[in-house]
Amino acid sequence: MKLRTVSALGLVGATLAVAAPAVAAPAPGDQATARRIACEQYAVGAATFDYRDLGPWQARLTRGTSPELTAKLNSTAGTMNQVLQPLQWVSTARLAGAEVTPLGDDVWRAKCFVNVHTTNTKNPQGRNVVSQYVITLDKKRNWQITDIGSPAQPAR
Repeated sequence: MKLRTVSALGLVGATLAVAAPAVAAPAPGDQATARRIACEQYAVGAATFDYRDLGPWQARLTRGTSPELTAKLNSTAGTMNQVLQPLQWVSTARLAGAEVTPLGDDVWRAKCFVNVHTTNTKNPQGRNVVSQYVITLDKKRNWQITDIGSPAQPAR
């Protein structure tokens, strides 16, 4: 219980007991679950693809996402195919690190750092980059991914 000193109705210095809203602590293992789903599975899967067969990649992009996010991702799939296939783009990825934070009400945010090796017609010898994915998950929705952002435009 939080104690607060208030001045009301002439009672200067009176101490009132004010009950602070209860904030439930995350359940044991929730942080690891959020990291596994958002970073190890989703971010690495989203960064791994081969222009010769984009079907598995497209399936990974929507696996575990909310219906609203799935619709948004599906609407951009054709555009991505038009970019990846002519460039003969191939990417492999592995997780480099993660920061997972509870946002409250069983919602989690994961910042996933992914090492990506990319080859394409512009860089046939390959290029290594670190990509960051900012992913929001909702435990109450069976750990569905509800938003995906970038460092410049974080997930809501």
